[in-house]
Amino acid sequence: MTLSDERLAKNEAHFRNMNERLNDLTTSQASTTEYFCECSAASCVETLELTREEYEHARSLPTLFVVVPGHQRADVERVVDENARFMLVEKVVAAEEISEADPRPD
Repeated sequence: MTLSDERLAKNEAHFRNMNERLNDLTTSQASTTEYFCECSAASCVETLELTREEYEHARSLPTLFVVVPGHQRADVERVVDENARFMLVEKVVAAEEISEADPRPD
């Protein structure tokens, strides 16, 4: 893995951990919750709204991430699903490292 790939994985893992904390604090009564974009850009501070079910679907695999539309990177991920609020992308580079950094146990 290159230094660049390692940095991308660390950025993604950081936002994934923050979103896990948000998800833990969310009540099941909320229709949507504001989550951080899980793109690899270190400077990104954008948010997106997901239902709890949408977020749980995004967490069904450790290599899936939610990003703001337009924040996907064709060189390291592929778009799995999209709508007007967010894109669901699967990382195809550094997948092993990303899986190892997943805050949810196997």
